[in-house]
Amino acid sequence: MGLELACELPARLAAARDRAGGTGPVRTILIDRAPEIGRAMGPVAAPSIRAALAAAGVTFIGGAEIRTIDPDGVALADGTRIPARTVVCATGLAASPLAAQLGTSIDSLGRVPVDPYLHVTGCPDVYAAGDVATAAADGAGHRTVMSCQHARPMGRFAGHNAVCTLAGRPERRLRFSAPEYVTVLDLGDWGAVYTAGWDRDTLVSSGAAAKATKRLINGSRIYPPLDRDPASIRAAAAPILQAPPATQSPG
Repeated sequence: MGLELACELPARLAAARDRAGGTGPVRTILIDRAPEIGRAMGPVAAPSIRAALAAAGVTFIGGAEIRTIDPDGVALADGTRIPARTVVCATGLAASPLAAQLGTSIDSLGRVPVDPYLHVTGCPDVYAAGDVATAAADGAGHRTVMSCQHARPMGRFAGHNAVCTLAGRPERRLRFSAPEYVTVLDLGDWGAVYTAGWDRDTLVSSGAAAKATKRLINGSRIYPPLDRDPASIRAAAAPILQAPPATQSPG
């Protein structure tokens, strides 16, 4: 989240300054505890991330901790003072508090455990999907992550299985599995970077081609059918796992 926002802010802030008739410089600083930029994205994505930050004019400060934030800026643990009028904290994800109200165990992100049918452990007749649930993604120990990549198919399977239970046909329920994992990180005007694998060790595409894929995901894949066509709506709800998106042509 922090990387994507940092890459978007310079151009957007400059445009806002111009609309307001301002003339001052726009400076965006990205502060991270990690010493290397985008370490969680794996080494294959690092060159793209560095290129995007350089193109956007973003300054990166790694291996730093923030001590305080006040109306005039940020103070780092080493005593460095950074004046700022706008500070954005991208500190990660947490499930809705609604999950904890089920009274079952929750993980460190506040998610409830579900079995392969998306049935909440310890809660009869309750199914959960998306960011409030944690499920086994494969047989290798990987768990679902809080993203549309897993939330969408989990919703399909949980809805199907809930209907099967309500209809008295539990034998028609389907087991959820999502063994393939990809990440498409938006990098602002520079483009994007698309990796595959749970360790993000395969570079699928970068730059404009990856950006086109990201736009396909954000502008089409994550939305339900908007034409109100019954067949399209039923197809969108089918309990299937879509293949990872193919790299799109930037044209």
